[in-house]
Amino acid sequence: MSDEEIAKIAQWVELGAPRGNPADLPPPRQWADRSVWAIGTPDLIVKTKEVLVKGDAPDWWGEIPSIPTGLTEDRYVAALEIKEVNDVDAQAGSGRATVGGRFVFHHMIWRTQVLDPTKSDQTPDPLAIFTDEEAVNWPVHEVGRNPDFFDPKSARLLKAGSSIVSDSVHLHSNGRDTRAHLEIGFKLQPKGYQPTYKRAVFGLGNGVDIDIRAMEANQQLHAYTVLQQHTKIISFEPHLHAPGARMCLEAIWGYTIQTLNCVGYDHNWVRGYDYADDSAPLLPKGTILHIVGFMDNSPSNKNVPDPRNWQGSGNRSVANMFIDLGMRVALTDEQFQEEMARRRERLHLTKNDVVIGCPLCLVIPAAPAAKPSGPPQ
Repeated sequence: MSDEEIAKIAQWVELGAPRGNPADLPPPRQWADRSVWAIGTPDLIVKTKEVLVKGDAPDWWGEIPSIPTGLTEDRYVAALEIKEVNDVDAQAGSGRATVGGRFVFHHMIWRTQVLDPTKSDQTPDPLAIFTDEEAVNWPVHEVGRNPDFFDPKSARLLKAGSSIVSDSVHLHSNGRDTRAHLEIGFKLQPKGYQPTYKRAVFGLGNGVDIDIRAMEANQQLHAYTVLQQHTKIISFEPHLHAPGARMCLEAIWGYTIQTLNCVGYDHNWVRGYDYADDSAPLLPKGTILHIVGFMDNSPSNKNVPDPRNWQGSGNRSVANMFIDLGMRVALTDEQFQEEMARRRERLHLTKNDVVIGCPLCLVIPAAPAAKPSGPPQ
């Protein structure tokens, strides 16, 4: 700003920051209708059973009855969105003055699974959840979360005859008796679609030994993982709890440290951040991913009920988690080279460019040596 502009602002503050002419205000922002699906009209909607949560009920964790999807053929999913539908009047003045005051489903960790009616125990092999052999896991539903759009080359499989299964639903009261259910909307890929990339599944975070001191802002948490395969990062999704203020994601490759993303966090709204395709990090195996969580356990953080308390790990919002729940895909050597070549072409990269999130983009593989002609000597 110019000195004149700064002086005008200082004078306005000294006068008590008086309100200007209301007629000069811009029009109020129009928010999207909650009933409209951000992924477009779903091809399939599955509804959970309705629950009643009393206004003063304690937090509840547990499983819900499985719900058949009704799907009669295997289909791949392009996008997914989950809505809580309840009888809370958004305009009513009763209840709690938080986002949680409008919803009772804090989160649902879930999977789809073809159930065997002859077995009483339908718990899959834990590794099968990540390999698509027995069950398919899906992004966690959380209050205020935006939809998920899967990589076009790595859509997720929804099997024929499968059911929605969850043994980890968290319900919380909101100050008034509320009836609610979840609606899971699936946008499907065209028939005949086949993925070419595999999902990369690995943990990045620390949910065990979190140590957050009382009455202190600007505390940091750190966690690392080493990539075991070439990886394309599709999205970044910080998951903290009430003291969470910010999370950053770094990539460490040799001597190079690059910040891939850094976003503010508010536990009232849990957001995922999708990369544009030309910006999605392309990281070689051996890259170290590092997340940094910035925690505010001080009176200035209105999300913290009592900052005088030390806080550690746990499932409740007054305890803490520290995880990146973003989506990634694994790339073969050939796919990794193809992705970098496309990026060089689309961004018109030269040898003097620096590409954040793609430390090898400017390393062009040498052409294979020409075979000698003529008969062997």
